[in-house]
Amino acid sequence: MTEKKKNGSGGKTRREFLRDAGLLVGGTAIGSTVLLAACGGGETVTSTVTRTNTATVTSTAPGATVTSTTTVGAGQTATVTDTVTTTATQTQSRFICPIDGMEFDTLAELQAHFAATHPEKAAGFVTLNVNGVDHGLLVKDHETLVHTLREQLNLTGTKSGCDMGQCGACTILADGVPVFACLMLSCEAEGIQITTIEGLSDGITLSPIQQKMYDIEAPQCGYCTPGFVMAAQGLLNVNPTPTEDDVRLAYSGHICMCQAFKKHIDAVVGGV
Repeated sequence: MTEKKKNGSGGKTRREFLRDAGLLVGGTAIGSTVLLAACGGGETVTSTVTRTNTATVTSTAPGATVTSTTTVGAGQTATVTDTVTTTATQTQSRFICPIDGMEFDTLAELQAHFAATHPEKAAGFVTLNVNGVDHGLLVKDHETLVHTLREQLNLTGTKSGCDMGQCGACTILADGVPVFACLMLSCEAEGIQITTIEGLSDGITLSPIQQKMYDIEAPQCGYCTPGFVMAAQGLLNVNPTPTEDDVRLAYSGHICMCQAFKKHIDAVVGGV
């Protein structure tokens, strides 16, 4: 006897309706396979699928491949193998005049252009090296480094807290030494190797001190964390195995409103 589907089936049989809707596979409605396996003695349906994808990514090791295996589906095991081919890409730095937008291949060319074309602004033009990259910037005489990092370079990992050198949230490394960025003028930072929290990792893998902070769950709200991390890194630069007293001294001037001082200290004592 043919079973008709009522209420808008268009006169189709139930089997035709399920097939057209993509819900019928091999004569069995999807969702019934688990029940059938259980009723048939508990057999497990296993299928192996191999898929090869080719992708282009930025890498310093071209030609590397990555294979991954995963299990999906209720009652079914699917092994999926992805092979990724990597190719190396080269980034060309461009130096842009902050006034007229002209681009130059080297910082020296930008400096020469600025001096020749915008001499009235020359006093406010500074060259800052931040996380290993040179930047030509136009700053005000009273502009602090924390403002330049956040507002001009979009390096917002450096936090702006008290702006008085009392909370430590804005700590950066200047030639490897922890410094409060709210107390340093941008025009004073020329010729200094500046490192922010973004410069400690490669964007994928955390630095040892960042990983240690993460592993022991030292951060709470996280606002003060960059400052603590940079202070800790500055200490580890000169003392790889600090004592608790060493760490407490390095953290003096840093405030954690969540009162997570103990874990911040534990992350650094003895080294990472």
